[in-house]
Amino acid sequence: MKMNYITYILLFIALGISQMATAQYAYFPNEGTITFDKTIHAKNLLKRHIATLKDGDLSRQYFEGLVSKVPETVVVPKKFSFRGNEMSLEPIEKEQTEIVKRLLQMGLLDYGALIYQNLDKKQSMMYMEMGGSEVAIQDSLTNVTWKLTNEYRNIAGYDCRRANGVTLDSVYVVAFYTDQIPISAGPSTVHGLPGMILGLAIPEQHYNMYASKVELSAATVKSDIFKKKAKAKTRTETTVLMKQAFGQWINDKQFGLIIAAMFL
Repeated sequence: MKMNYITYILLFIALGISQMATAQYAYFPNEGTITFDKTIHAKNLLKRHIATLKDGDLSRQYFEGLVSKVPETVVVPKKFSFRGNEMSLEPIEKEQTEIVKRLLQMGLLDYGALIYQNLDKKQSMMYMEMGGSEVAIQDSLTNVTWKLTNEYRNIAGYDCRRANGVTLDSVYVVAFYTDQIPISAGPSTVHGLPGMILGLAIPEQHYNMYASKVELSAATVKSDIFKKKAKAKTRTETTVLMKQAFGQWINDKQFGLIIAAMFL
């Protein structure tokens, strides 16, 4: 009996040491590449755009003619790279129909923005082209007010928890994050959760983004995203310039939706 008792104690100690070693050497990835599929509800988005145009507007007739030709949804893939507290997002080339190409070029479905963020410096940078003009934005990270929920979903093999948030004063967002990748970032300017966002939905903008592939290996984060030496402006400065350029052609509601789409 004495030998059995000693054996039991030794086994208990061995198990404890094994668990401590496992915890000590738990793998917390700090770099990798994630492929996201951005699914845009194109028909709904186009209808929303039409609703903001005046009855006599010639462009209204043009877009109304496209409604029956536009697919319900359009998928635009994105490449998200992260290393430590730096990350970048860029579009992935994909063959689209001619009508979808046209709407993408207009910026109605997606701006094709390049994004770089540095969490340590609390810095956010964006670059896109609109109507042949460059738009470069450099500012602090956006603020998001989060509320965690008890809803969970598995995305790309990772268990993710849902969080509801509000950003840019009034834009409602839904995110699913995993603490298995303990970096507070995601596939847009939205951030601030205790883990990587692998699923993001912005109902007001009629789109969602979900990770389709996660590769935890050496990654190249693109920080030099401004092309042609574009002069960067803050979000406030960009809003003022956009209002001057397009404010007379669209109403305030449509303008607010366009600005939110740009900044997210």
